Amino acid sequence: MLVVVVFFVGLAILAPAPEWRWFVGFYALMSALSLSMYGLDKRASTRAGWRTSEARLHLVELLGGWPGALLAQRVFRHKTRKTSFQVMFYAAVAANLAALAWILYADSRGARVTGVVLPF
Repeated sequence: MLVVVVFFVGLAILAPAPEWRWFVGFYALMSALSLSMYGLDKRASTRAGWRTSEARLHLVELLGGWPGALLAQRVFRHKTRKTSFQVMFYAAVAANLAALAWILYADSRGARVTGVVLPF
């Protein structure tokens, strides 16, 4: 939970002033979608129902839903033991954060973003 809170606070601080609400809103929306997808998949797994594919879960994580996915993994205790899934999950998180850093860096043209100097 702390990682998710720190991410959203950091995003609000690092994102440019006019767009920070858009960034936070987008990540919150994708996180809510991811959280609900994990919850539905967990429910389906216990009731032998229609499952959500791992590829679809990873796509939503990659598109910004990883904070919600991280929270859902802890809340529902779902997809935490499968090593191959966790490797892809953290790869999606790393790719998403790299893309976000690039967007913030490109927006600032290598200059300052809300008073913070980026290291690259």
